[in-house]
This record gives sequence, structure tokens and C-alpha cells, in this order.
Amino acid sequence: MSIERIFYPEHNMVLSMFYGKLTHHELTQHVIDMNREYEKCTHLFELANCRYLTDISTLNSQGLTLAASLEKDQPRTFESKGAIVVDSDVVYGLARVFATIAAESRIDSRVYRNLDDAIVWLEVGALSQEIKGHDQRIEAIMRTNAAPTA
Repeated sequence: MSIERIFYPEHNMVLSMFYGKLTHHELTQHVIDMNREYEKCTHLFELANCRYLTDISTLNSQGLTLAASLEKDQPRTFESKGAIVVDSDVVYGLARVFATIAAESRIDSRVYRNLDDAIVWLEVGALSQEIKGHDQRIEAIMRTNAAPTA
């Protein structure tokens, strides 16, 4: 699976790292797992780092709408904020679909092209170094996987 979640209970924040190939099934399962794992959390801050997605060929607006609609009426989305960070135009468009639907369930959902901007908006600056550390770790994994083998 191409999704990792890191929970920071002292900040009531979940960082989700998406990388490699992402399918509708994986995204839907991610939302279901988030609903279950954080059902006792309200005012949750969520940061989805999608900068390292390399294959979204099976994703479309219909599947994203379904996954995002699973957030509706979930305790974790009550008075919560969500940010999605992307690099590519195609992923940006798909993330906007997800964020638009998700915004119906929470205070706000936004899409960013810059990780620092998302961190500032979510007001989790105290976690900036840790978040960037996870970003660098995934970047290294992706570089290693892309390197030609001898």
C-alpha cells in the first residue's frame, strides 16, 4: 500500500503520506481506516502529502467523490481542518475534487502546492521539522525505487 499515517496526539494531527500508485480501493480504505482509528477525535488536523504519487491512472472524480463522502458525519471531521499538498497539475485537480466534497464535512479543506504553506495554515508549525523529515524520507524511497538497477 502506498499510504502511511503518523498521528501526533499532542497536536491532534494526522500526517498521511501518499506515494507510488494510489487506487480507488486504497483511498477508500484509507478514509474508512481514518474514520475508525480516529472516531474519538474531534477538531482533528489532517495533512495529506500527495507529492510523491507516481500513478493515479485508476483515480477519477467519481471515485474521489465516493471516498470523500465517507467522511460525512464522522466525529473526526467535526470542526476539523484538512490540507492536501500536491506537485502535479493532474493531482491538483483530483485533490480539489476531494477537498470540495470533504469541505462539506469539516470547517475547511484546502489544496496546496507548498508543504510550508499547508503547515502554516493548519497551525502545526511546531511539527514542521518532523513533517519535513517524513517528506524527505519518502523522497529518498522514491529516488531509490526510480534508480536503475545493475
